[in-house]
Amino acid sequence: MSATLEASEAAPAAAALKGAKGSRIEFANTLRGIAAFAVILGHLGEVYWTMGPMVDILTGVPYVAYTPPVLPSLVPLGWLGPFGVALFFTISGFVIPFSLDQYSVKGFIAGRLWRIWPTCWAGLTVTVLSVVIGVHFMGGQVPFTFRDAASQYFPPFSAIADARRIDSVMWTLEIEMFFYGICALAANHMREGRKTLWLFPVGIFMFWLAVDQTIARFADHPGLVRRLASFDTDPVFLVFMFCGVALNLLHRGKLTLVQAAAAIAVCCAMFASTQYIGHMPFPIDLKYYFAGLALFAVCMAVQDWFRRTRVTRFLSDISYPLYVVHGVAGYVVLHALMRLHLNADIAILVTVAFAIAVSWAIHVLVEAPTHRRGQQIARRLSA
Repeated sequence: MSATLEASEAAPAAAALKGAKGSRIEFANTLRGIAAFAVILGHLGEVYWTMGPMVDILTGVPYVAYTPPVLPSLVPLGWLGPFGVALFFTISGFVIPFSLDQYSVKGFIAGRLWRIWPTCWAGLTVTVLSVVIGVHFMGGQVPFTFRDAASQYFPPFSAIADARRIDSVMWTLEIEMFFYGICALAANHMREGRKTLWLFPVGIFMFWLAVDQTIARFADHPGLVRRLASFDTDPVFLVFMFCGVALNLLHRGKLTLVQAAAAIAVCCAMFASTQYIGHMPFPIDLKYYFAGLALFAVCMAVQDWFRRTRVTRFLSDISYPLYVVHGVAGYVVLHALMRLHLNADIAILVTVAFAIAVSWAIHVLVEAPTHRRGQQIARRLSA
């Protein structure tokens, strides 16, 4: 992850950030750029070279013999994926309440859909085309059907469609969309910082526990297990995202430091407990998620030190499309470069440059104009 989201949400609404004294939120903008690059380095710098079977499943292109890069052997990069996803989830939890302060619930939902879906469509199209082109020129077989691909274009619907995953990051966007729905339901609680807000993460945790135990009891019904699989993972991260909500309420003066710390401790305890009492299909390395949360909290404490620069603004601007694009398309590019016998470390740099260029194009041509349009619609609905 991832981790995304953004969840992602890789690029929170700029309008929401303006509601909090502009530069005082610059630390969140800086961190989302860092989070995007953490994920991309984790995937392209280590996952591709150490998890060949998974890469084959995603790209449909068979591996070829290669000389591993030197970089991952000197500096382990695999942990950057979950660490980046943790940052994204914390940023989303922190930023989304600002949007609810600015817009009505209808405006908020409309703005979020315009914020997420068009860029998601552009990134997934790059993913699908890269797989089709890669299979055509390098052999193999397209690993997904039209139905599988179509279901991914409208997160979170793929979570209930029993469709095959076609990339390694879309699951985080599904979590983001579920989080938006919960925030819409809890809008007044978030705006006013009501104590009843914390019934929501507790309720989500109880929902997860019921689903998890159902899966354990009916493990011999694979169809049921597949359809419930997303709900045995997604709610866990929703609980974690409320740590960011607690930091937002602290930032806005709706919670004291002690109250915010208590809320975060409860959410972290529920999040961690899922790894010991649950039957989730994949484990979570808790230390990386807590490290991402801790880094965000530290940066929030010293947020006045952060200043906007051209580099941080650029990285922040392209963070969401970079997150959506880099995975499978990056793996296909690495496949091609390995067949050309390019040095592996140079191949990683070339692939990162390719992902940045495509992400910038998506940001300029798709993300920025559709986000502006979404803000206009949100303001009109909120009026």
